[in-house]
Amino acid sequence: MNRLLLCGAVKPFGIKDEASEPLCTMELLNNQVTREQGIHSPRSNNPSFALYLMAENIHVPVTVLDFPTWEEFTKEIDSGEYTHVGISFIIPNVLKIRRMTGYIREHSPQTRILLGGHGTAIPELKNIVEYDDICHGEGISWLRRYFGEDPDSPIIHPAIPSSINAYVYGAPIPVKGGIIIPGVGCQNSCRFCATSHKFDRKYTPFLPTGLDIFKACRKSEETLGVDDFGLMDENFCKNPQRARELLDQMEEHGKAYSFATFSSAETISKLGTDFLVRLGVNFIWIGVESKANLFEKTRGIDLNRLIQDLQDHGITVLASSILFLEHHDKKTIHEDIDWAIGLKSDLTQFMGLGPSAGTQLYREYEAEGKIIHDIPYPRKHGQDEIWFRHPHFTLPETAVYLRDAFIKKYHAHGPGVLNMAHTAVKGYLRVKEETAKRERLGMQWDPDSLKYIPGLKTPPDTFMQLRLDCMRRYALRFRPILKTTLKYSPNAKAAAKCREVIELYRTAFGPMTLSERMRSIAVRILASREQRRIERDGVVMRQPPACRITYPDRSSQYSSSDHSMPTVSAEEDSTEIKIA
Repeated sequence: MNRLLLCGAVKPFGIKDEASEPLCTMELLNNQVTREQGIHSPRSNNPSFALYLMAENIHVPVTVLDFPTWEEFTKEIDSGEYTHVGISFIIPNVLKIRRMTGYIREHSPQTRILLGGHGTAIPELKNIVEYDDICHGEGISWLRRYFGEDPDSPIIHPAIPSSINAYVYGAPIPVKGGIIIPGVGCQNSCRFCATSHKFDRKYTPFLPTGLDIFKACRKSEETLGVDDFGLMDENFCKNPQRARELLDQMEEHGKAYSFATFSSAETISKLGTDFLVRLGVNFIWIGVESKANLFEKTRGIDLNRLIQDLQDHGITVLASSILFLEHHDKKTIHEDIDWAIGLKSDLTQFMGLGPSAGTQLYREYEAEGKIIHDIPYPRKHGQDEIWFRHPHFTLPETAVYLRDAFIKKYHAHGPGVLNMAHTAVKGYLRVKEETAKRERLGMQWDPDSLKYIPGLKTPPDTFMQLRLDCMRRYALRFRPILKTTLKYSPNAKAAAKCREVIELYRTAFGPMTLSERMRSIAVRILASREQRRIERDGVVMRQPPACRITYPDRSSQYSSSDHSMPTVSAEEDSTEIKIA
């Protein structure tokens, strides 16, 4: 009988060796958003979401091994249990995968090796890694076809935590969230986007309706005890009908879930801030790319005004931009960096233009002879030197420009966590005031126009009261860290801003409670220890904990609606769960 092991690259991450680079830590924020912010940078890892989603949706017995050590991985292979091993990986981790597949070939030669993820786009992969088959496109339907199952069977969404191993200022982050994956791919198809090209420039929905998403949220709430979710979707608002249906379901059932998601500026503009607030969006990632308006998704949109309006209503904005585009020279690149910082988003991602294998950009640059092939793959992660010939920059210069852009943002607007706290508390106060004003004026929500309109007889907006309660709790999450943020402020401007935010919290919520004061003291103590570690070691690396889950044979009765993944929080622990 077939038996499948699904896993990602082995630890450790973020170290310097033949297969790893220090800037590839498997941490989204610390790697490429709050980079250069030292102790202020939130630290966390994200589970390998796709592994659990695929395991939940095939019949064959599966074991998921996430973030294994070398010893844990080889133990699985040496057991002789698996007819197939599937490994998902990104391009910078390909040399880790070479070691893993080499071990499989030597110690379990009968096992077939399946590869998936963005790393499979490497043109010369066959010369680097040993494998039998490559998963092309979306993984669930591919695996189903591979094992002779129905590729069109309904998708069962597992309950998955959005992050693990989460810290800030050296203190564990107690608040938990879930991840929902409505679909994969993006129709905008930016020429540099690896995700768009991985999924053939089309969108494949896993949860096609708002009801489907709502059910996935309810399942995660019941299993994990969470009501805050990351919507892992390249452009969630691109399907406005599904978003409307999700809001309808939440209102009908009195569930004011909160969401972090990705969306393009043009889709946000069409839906409007009032809808996003009511839906519960508290964090949104917008690709702004460049002030040159090279992309349709930002053309004709006042990004400054859009971002300010979102922040005024409590929505944290992460604006991402690209450096070393074709029009950049020593003057225009500084103009773009200053423009991106001038948008005053809470968080800013700077990425070097990366012609990733499989993209239109890669094909164009390869045809033009621009790709530099002797740069090691572990360095191709977008936060170091570029790997193509640019007419105006040397390779060492590009790494310096990237680092300096993050430092400039940090010193201009202060720590990202401070900006998020500011947006959360001022947004709560603004939405609270607007809600009260609408009730005085007798206005009600119109789901057709997505606006508040005058009503003949307006009942109390009970759903917005639930939403305000959520916004209040979200804002209060940040309060215990603010004294520590003030202590380690990078400059006088950031310190003054932090004092203003602390006072704004007092205005909104009154004096700190005893519990808040105790947590605040605990954060300061832990931060002092964390700072000493940073000063001693330069960086504090916490490897993500390993997680092992087994899924039984479900071919006779394929019903996995109750299957779930547990939260793993103990550092360096390996958790083993058997799902019956």
